[in-house]
Amino acid sequence: MNELPANPAEQAVIYVGAASLSMVIGTKNVAKGFHEVEHLDRPLPIARDIFRSGTLTRSTMEQAAGILRDFLRTAREYSLPLEAIRLYTTNILSEATNHEIFLNRLQVTTGLSARLIDDGDMTRLVYQIARRLLEKNPKLAEGHTFVSHIGPGNTRALYFKQGRLAAYSNYRLGIFRAREAVAGMDSESPQHLSHLEEQIRGVVDHLAQDYAGYKMDHHVAIGAEIQSVAEQLATPKLGVFRINEDDLEVFTEKLAALSPDELVRRLHMHYTGGEGIVPALQTNLALARRFGDKTMWVPQGDFQRELMQDLVTSRPRTATFQEEVMQAAGEVGARYKTDRKHAEHVANFAQQLFRELQHLHTLEPRYELVLRVAAMLHEVGMFISPREHHKHSLYILLQTEIFGLSTSERELVALLARYHRRYNPERNHPHFSDLSREERMVVFKLAALLRIADALDRSHAQRIKTIQLRPEGSRLTIVTPGIEDTTIEQIAINSKSDIFREIYGFDIVLAQP
Repeated sequence: MNELPANPAEQAVIYVGAASLSMVIGTKNVAKGFHEVEHLDRPLPIARDIFRSGTLTRSTMEQAAGILRDFLRTAREYSLPLEAIRLYTTNILSEATNHEIFLNRLQVTTGLSARLIDDGDMTRLVYQIARRLLEKNPKLAEGHTFVSHIGPGNTRALYFKQGRLAAYSNYRLGIFRAREAVAGMDSESPQHLSHLEEQIRGVVDHLAQDYAGYKMDHHVAIGAEIQSVAEQLATPKLGVFRINEDDLEVFTEKLAALSPDELVRRLHMHYTGGEGIVPALQTNLALARRFGDKTMWVPQGDFQRELMQDLVTSRPRTATFQEEVMQAAGEVGARYKTDRKHAEHVANFAQQLFRELQHLHTLEPRYELVLRVAAMLHEVGMFISPREHHKHSLYILLQTEIFGLSTSERELVALLARYHRRYNPERNHPHFSDLSREERMVVFKLAALLRIADALDRSHAQRIKTIQLRPEGSRLTIVTPGIEDTTIEQIAINSKSDIFREIYGFDIVLAQP
């Protein structure tokens, strides 16, 4: 067994955020995590441009290019090759009408292909921060803990019950979105304040309605703004601040009375970062009041730096996380009244097929979760109509956020649901035609497995409890212990195994031990 190097090579992540452009350089180690050796941060008004005009200005693009050139010079001082640098952008960038032009400018400037962190990615990153906080604080893990993240364009909520994720939601309202909605007004006018309060009230009302029936022992507030001021309101213990609501109210009122220059000097930050402070604190405060929280828990540390370190380390998706994704998928299925027992049975068969046939499909482990979620949700289209329900499933899943999955992963889930029946993917099919050749092959490989898993429970009665796989020459024998007559399932497999035969080169036969 090869040992890990004692001093692994340095790596870097550049992140184009809502209000700044940042870079971290460091080393990652399986045992010790990430060790940062350099951090750079420069202001960049991405969110202001997007939510004010819907487009990125030329000056912002030029500014970004100049900052990136400086960052690359620093990276070269650490002898970092381009292969050791990754470039990410905030999820709100997709809302700019000229975001593709901006992404191209980033690539021309750096030689790097930027990856946009979408809503699913951001939800997963917020989850990871919350999970680490719960692991450090048994008190939070043992109770009913509500976690809110007030971001630049979206607000997220996660609800943990005894350390396990029990619910989550995502709302299209955030700090900069709310701020720019009232940007044309005099900041000191009563109308400005009332409109800002109305924007904040909108997301608070949604949260209060969605979580009205949930017991809440603790409220954790995560976000760049509230974490940046937490140390001025409390002393940390076990990596978390416990902030009194009254103290937060007084502090927020003082900041609201400051001019932009005074705010920057008081908080030692750049102008673009300071723009979101007051709306963020006001939103957190309004949320605490609505839920009757006298105190709030705020993680210690820099939110954006922690996010970037997570991107460097690419922490593996734990078994707990995967099961919480499956639980969330199950809730989506329940919303569309799917057969839960059938869905879970198909998901279990699909997982077994993926694992035991890994030497044939050679797909990365992350696709196992995509396949399991697709198996869980392949029949949601029945909610609309049994007729062509596979197409209805595609539509529903393309419009539904699934906790823990990125947009691209959710699109794969939707396409697998589309192709779980006998209709094969074709190059001219909507959404499938947008995929790269490699991505289309992933769909073929996973759809072949999903079809077999679905056929094994053709009756929806879970007749076949367990299976054993035995590849023999050009035949894959699936042994079904305890079931003498598998005629129904064999007919289903015969009608749905054409892709499997073409991709993997096996005919499938059901047999007894």
